[in-house]
Amino acid sequence: MLRCLFKFAGEWLGGACFQDEKKPGMNHPLQTWIVLLGLAVTSPLAARDELVNFNRDIRPLLSDRCFKCHGPDEKERQAGLRFDQEEGAKSEAESGGIPIVPGDLSRSLLIERITSADPDLRMPPPDSGKTLSPAEIAKLKAWVKGGAEWSDHWAFITPSTPDFPKQVRRWEIQNSIDLFIQARLKAEKLAPEPEAKRETLIRRVTLDLTGLPATIQEVDDFLADDSTLAYEHVVDRLLKSERYGEHLGRNWLDAARYADTHGLHLDNERSIWPYRDWVISAFNQNMPFDQFTTEQLAGDLLPEPTLAQRVATGFNRCNVTTSEGGSIDEEYYVRYAVDRVETTATVWMGLTAGCAVCHDHKFDPLKQKEFYQLFSFFFSLTEKAMDGNALLPPPVIKVPSDHQLTEKKRMTEELAAAGASINQVVADVNYVDPLGESPLPEFKQADRVWFDDELPEGAKPAGGPAGEVDDPWHFVTAPDHPVFSGKNSSKRTGEGLTQHFFTGATDPLVIGANDTFFAYVYLDPENPPETLQLQFNDGSWEHRAHWGADKAFLAGKNNASNKPMGALPEKGKWVRLEVPAATVGLAAGSKINGWAFTQFGGTVYWDKAGVVAIAPLTAEQLESLATWEQYHKVSKQTGVPAEIQKILDIEKGKRNEAQLNQLTRYFLIQLNPKSRELFAGSLKQQADLKKGLADLEKAVPSSLVMQERTQPRQAHVLYRGQYTEKREKVSSQVPAWLGATEDNAPANRLGLAQWLVSPTHPLTARVTVNRFWQHYFGTGLVKTSEDFGVQGERPSHPDLLDWLAIEFIESGWDVKRMQKLLIMSATYRQSSRVSQDKLAVDPANRLLSRGPRHRLDAEVIRDQALAISGLLVETIGGKSVKPYQPAGLWKPVGFGGSNTSVFKQDTGDKLYRRSMYTFWKRTVPPPTMSIFDAPDRETCQVRRARTNTPLQALALMNDVQFVEAARKFAERVMLEGGTDVDQRVTFAYRSLLARNPGPSELQTVREIFQEFHAEFKENPEAAPKLLAIGESARNESLDADELAGWTLVAQLLLNLSETVTKG
Repeated sequence: MLRCLFKFAGEWLGGACFQDEKKPGMNHPLQTWIVLLGLAVTSPLAARDELVNFNRDIRPLLSDRCFKCHGPDEKERQAGLRFDQEEGAKSEAESGGIPIVPGDLSRSLLIERITSADPDLRMPPPDSGKTLSPAEIAKLKAWVKGGAEWSDHWAFITPSTPDFPKQVRRWEIQNSIDLFIQARLKAEKLAPEPEAKRETLIRRVTLDLTGLPATIQEVDDFLADDSTLAYEHVVDRLLKSERYGEHLGRNWLDAARYADTHGLHLDNERSIWPYRDWVISAFNQNMPFDQFTTEQLAGDLLPEPTLAQRVATGFNRCNVTTSEGGSIDEEYYVRYAVDRVETTATVWMGLTAGCAVCHDHKFDPLKQKEFYQLFSFFFSLTEKAMDGNALLPPPVIKVPSDHQLTEKKRMTEELAAAGASINQVVADVNYVDPLGESPLPEFKQADRVWFDDELPEGAKPAGGPAGEVDDPWHFVTAPDHPVFSGKNSSKRTGEGLTQHFFTGATDPLVIGANDTFFAYVYLDPENPPETLQLQFNDGSWEHRAHWGADKAFLAGKNNASNKPMGALPEKGKWVRLEVPAATVGLAAGSKINGWAFTQFGGTVYWDKAGVVAIAPLTAEQLESLATWEQYHKVSKQTGVPAEIQKILDIEKGKRNEAQLNQLTRYFLIQLNPKSRELFAGSLKQQADLKKGLADLEKAVPSSLVMQERTQPRQAHVLYRGQYTEKREKVSSQVPAWLGATEDNAPANRLGLAQWLVSPTHPLTARVTVNRFWQHYFGTGLVKTSEDFGVQGERPSHPDLLDWLAIEFIESGWDVKRMQKLLIMSATYRQSSRVSQDKLAVDPANRLLSRGPRHRLDAEVIRDQALAISGLLVETIGGKSVKPYQPAGLWKPVGFGGSNTSVFKQDTGDKLYRRSMYTFWKRTVPPPTMSIFDAPDRETCQVRRARTNTPLQALALMNDVQFVEAARKFAERVMLEGGTDVDQRVTFAYRSLLARNPGPSELQTVREIFQEFHAEFKENPEAAPKLLAIGESARNESLDADELAGWTLVAQLLLNLSETVTKG
């Protein structure tokens, strides 16, 4: 088999990983299959505009080469000179010269210094490691000569509606996106590709909107729909799918740094998955993005926030936390607030705000003081710095499901009805105390025997030397042995510590106040023990008393776990041993289910045992409230409800009518044997419902949320970011250079959220639509989606980005509308086919001269395999699950006391949930997902890396979940794919790739299957081993050798470059 696999790989190893159609000169479409996935080229494409543009050409040079010494950071600024502001760059410097004189190269110090041959004068300084190329110097000269036009950084200017480019003749457009893309293509002397084949298109858009493959039926329906709206119908159907919310939500969880553990050393589990489910629901419900923003940043500060709005605030509880010994609260309050500022700035503004923690930002206008003003928004939360790495460190909130809410409402209503029924019965009872005027009875203590000739009901006897239980009780009779009471006594002879005991009595011995245990013992005068010990079990054996030498259990202790009671009793006669219950730590109300007779050596007889207590009331006595009250007063019974005990503590003559009625009601319902029968049904229903409500409450999940302190903490500018180095006091404010807040905006997180989604904010809409673009095209219009600042990459299509941002705002921040706009464009619908000429001009497809093509994300690769195999469990939401992963991965990073130090794999349906529900341990993320570049989620991430390594191919071929998926897919191929090999190969291709195989592909796979099948027939032990991989049951009705052959074919197809690539 391996020989055949390597043969297959070797035959096609030269194939193209990135073409969805055959390149000229290629002989075989299966050349797209490669074990080692191809390497994508992502170098930026230089613009070809003839005129020098300040934001595009000059600002990046000044930022990279000059800002470090002549930029926003006042502490680092040299010679008082600034190149981040026009005024500073065009004003007289300390040397007397002017850095930039528009139109005059000879008088501009900038040009003089960058062209100087003197190393002491040349800029950038040689020791800076920075240089300017001749082409870059030429750009600077042309700019100065042309008048040194200056403009603010493009991203910090509120977008305005651009002019639409003219449509290019004979080029297809679907919406305005295509006008901007095609105008740039025409300028670059490129042309768009025609629309992709329908099979390619439905596979692409289904993967992009749901993260799952299109089914054969969905493909056939699309191919059969010859209307002009066929593609739009597919898009609308997919946008309504619940899978859409899961897939779009997965990207958001990267940004939110969502995980199921705290991180750092213990990395214990935390419960915040209801927040993840809120994200899914928000996307599926098409929550407007401004509301989506506000509820996550400040849902708790909205007027009368709903449960869902409070759950949404889990966004900023997703950060890493600690409880490490030696950590200092103040330090971690600072760390948590810093993390939240950095995350908020990245997610909504595309700014690297963390660069301003220690000093003014080196490149962007963000001052250190402004950073700590943002910091102040997040510095007054009620969470504890040292959260104990607990599952639910406060603040938390219960998050019942709709079903749980319905059940709670039903049970609560039924409980109220049962209570009303009881009230009616009570009202109908005309109770007269049968004691009348008779004197109250006297109650005195007396022996209450618990066991004598027989053990209590349900008792499980055991015994033997210490640590053994297989030598239980030995009962003996007179006259051959001493017997104190009844027919028999129990006898034990042994050396060292030995005992007989029982546990599990179903009619427990209930202890009252001042009760005393007793038991009768007889010591053999010829062979006396050194020690006697009585032990009592109320759920534990930590209640003991001993006589004689201290050689029994817990020797050396002098407390309730081994109370010394004096010398051994007299030998050769029956002696009564007594132990006050309180002496061995047993309070009134304790329920004893076990008793042990323990000795060290010798021969001992034991007989009648119980407690000295007031005898319980008879049924007749319990019919009298006055009698019961007197008994309760003398016996000091426990277990009476607190409100009833308060009434009993009041003198009879001083109780009011309401108190008398309440006491009578309790007596009739709970104690009086005659009236209790009237309430039996309702009481049982009440008990069942209360238990049901309690069980329901335990089952309701909880989630971490945000909550503001009543008294806010004072924030300061921190020198070099050190929590101990407090400087100027600051309050919660936003950077004015990005626009002011509304006059009546609250100075809290709600005000911050409202500012971020203001229509005039220059960044939020741009940053958000850029990430949407990145989702579909692989790279954003701004490649550095995490950095829209001066050091970030300029947009490839600035006018398009601004138009999309304005469209997004003017649509009411309609997320689904934006998705549809992007994927309905002709730009998106292009074939991803590429010629050698296009590849040379635009290797990374930044100009969009062809359709998007890139490797699928880790989660999509796994989910696709599960869906194709039929294993995928489509349940939405719920607690995270632990599917297959190699054993022992958590152990090396598991600290003592961590509840995630050992990985325990789930079973059943939990193995086959979508990947976004996989338990995410920060210190060891799911390994297969890490191999395919999923982040660790310790910090916010809005752009995943995309690598291609041999390890990825090895995972696809060997990971249990992929081998099992291949086996179940093979079963589908055999059961649903037709009767002959060619039909089955076609079914497999259509299931995976939505297309039919070509003739040569068909021939190659047919030959491969036949070779595999033959090898399995020759080696009868091989097939069962392969088919046993994974927990799902094998279809025993299918021929094992044939199924094994198709399993390997399925593995190969699941490993095709085309399969793990969106094309």
